[in-house]
Amino acid sequence: MQCNFDLHLEGGLPVRATPTKACPVAHGTVCKKGLAALNDLRHPERLTTPLLRHRGELVPVGWDDALAYVESALGPLMRAAPERTGVFGSGALTNETAYLLGKFARLALRTPNIDYNGRYCMASASAALTRTLGYDRGLGFPLDDLPRSDLVLLVGANIAETLPPLAQYLKASKDRGGAVWAIDPRATPTAKVAGHHLALQPGTDGLLALGLLHLMDRWGRLQPTAPAHGVAAVLAQAQAYDPARVARACGVPEAEVLRLARAYAEARTP
Repeated sequence: MQCNFDLHLEGGLPVRATPTKACPVAHGTVCKKGLAALNDLRHPERLTTPLLRHRGELVPVGWDDALAYVESALGPLMRAAPERTGVFGSGALTNETAYLLGKFARLALRTPNIDYNGRYCMASASAALTRTLGYDRGLGFPLDDLPRSDLVLLVGANIAETLPPLAQYLKASKDRGGAVWAIDPRATPTAKVAGHHLALQPGTDGLLALGLLHLMDRWGRLQPTAPAHGVAAVLAQAQAYDPARVARACGVPEAEVLRLARAYAEARTP
């Protein structure tokens, strides 16, 4: 969300953070994690020096001793087989820091193995977005589109807890007369914000998607798409997923499946 904060200083140090009301995306709202971020600076258990284990206990040491220990432990391995080492970065690194980390891996460690933590949380999403939409974007549209949408579907997304500033866009859509559906086995806070909750069985969201595609095809609501996208094969599979079958598999009333499908089919700006 790129939430903005105003930092309040005392003695040159930040002591308090408040949401920037003029932030063009979050509009002065932030999550609890952001508000509590400064608490770590003065936490009594915050590490302020390297620690080394001595006789089973972690004891403070200077940086020279800590770096010497790392060199003694990793040095022989790096000299014998540098490809057995690797470096993990983070999506939170700046471009400059990521560049330096890459140089450190290739020149200092002499390893070709460098990756980032997103491999575990975003690689699957990246592959899916590339295959379905043709490009990898975590958010493929401006948030300002949400208030103008007649229908917003949230599949397994609990944004009221994980991305609270975005919830205001859902409210704006509802205030305008749009419908918001939460597709989630759990009755999450987001489901309460949405107003429409389809509590399907865990692991059946793919079947629900096939059921919706089945009805969109039957009702003539599909737009022409290039054959290269594999639409024909997907449509052939969807033919077997009529509303009754989907309702049984998902553990929801057939009337609710049809209600969702009608809302999807009739939305002019989904």
